[in-house]
Amino acid sequence: MDLTLAGPYFIITGDHLMSERFDEEEIMKRAGDSLKSYSNDAVTSSVEKNKALAEKYAEDAKNAKKKSKNKLYNILIFIFAAVFCFSAGYIGLYYYRTYKNEKEYKKLRTMVIDVDQEHPPDDAIVDEVEEKVVNPDSSDKKKEEKVVVKKLFAVVNGVKVQYKFKDIYTENSDFIGWLKIEGTNIDYPVMMTPSDEQYYLRRDFNGDYSIAGTLFVDTSSDLKRPSDNIIIYGHHMKTKTMFRELVDYEDESFYKSHKYITFDTIYGDNTYEVIAAFKTYIKSKDDTGFKYYDFFDAEDEKAFDSYVENIKSLTDYNIPVTAEYGDKLLTLSTCSYHTDNGRFVVVAKKIK
Repeated sequence: MDLTLAGPYFIITGDHLMSERFDEEEIMKRAGDSLKSYSNDAVTSSVEKNKALAEKYAEDAKNAKKKSKNKLYNILIFIFAAVFCFSAGYIGLYYYRTYKNEKEYKKLRTMVIDVDQEHPPDDAIVDEVEEKVVNPDSSDKKKEEKVVVKKLFAVVNGVKVQYKFKDIYTENSDFIGWLKIEGTNIDYPVMMTPSDEQYYLRRDFNGDYSIAGTLFVDTSSDLKRPSDNIIIYGHHMKTKTMFRELVDYEDESFYKSHKYITFDTIYGDNTYEVIAAFKTYIKSKDDTGFKYYDFFDAEDEKAFDSYVENIKSLTDYNIPVTAEYGDKLLTLSTCSYHTDNGRFVVVAKKIK
């Protein structure tokens, strides 16, 4: 009987046993090569898998970053678009409201009645009033002359007003006068509300909301008597309306071509000549410095002269015309952006 037994090191066949020793180094080498080959394959496979995985993660991260960036861009675009639309809408509304206001003022200008003093309307009240005026042709510019002038009035709701303003006053009894500076856009009605000085700060002539508001008088002023100083406030509008052009008086050449201001009230007509134009600001209550907005009636000649000296010193260029105790002043005030609570002020004295 033949028996073959195979083991790691011996082969037994049939009746005899044949011993054969394998080369241990060869076996180990083959095993090592096998293991190395397996290991290399495994490592290679693992590296490739890891590389593929890393590439996938990198691609995913790149896509995520791209999506995130796109999302951020979209958000920013939305924000910018919203800001642009809001700004455009606000600016559009701002100009539309200004246009609407100016249209209303244009209508009001047509309501000022042009009357013939020599041939007054039948319903007019004729007053002959003696007034002191400076004759511009006189060699002595300080010399006043007395002249008799006719004034036409009408009674509206129990109030005696200049005839030419009767229709406007009928429309709104807060109306106190009309301010005009030739060669500028300043040609507006002026309001006065003793119970609420700033009522027209953001209201138009009809009392409706208006970003431009309407010119209004400081209630410490007295237009009928009148007080030594009358102050009128108005907004500095970017559309070059209301009191925007007051700041142009900072330029001497502008002053020279716009020296005169007319302020006709319900009581009478008045012409003023500019004597000062300056930048200043609203001071705190505790500040004892010069406050142009606190002067209405001088206690005495010294107080009047002190006021005039202050406004002249604040003017950046020389204005030869000045004012003396007994003169009546008109002050126009608007915002100025040279400092916090900045103001630009023009002061004129009455010449007729």
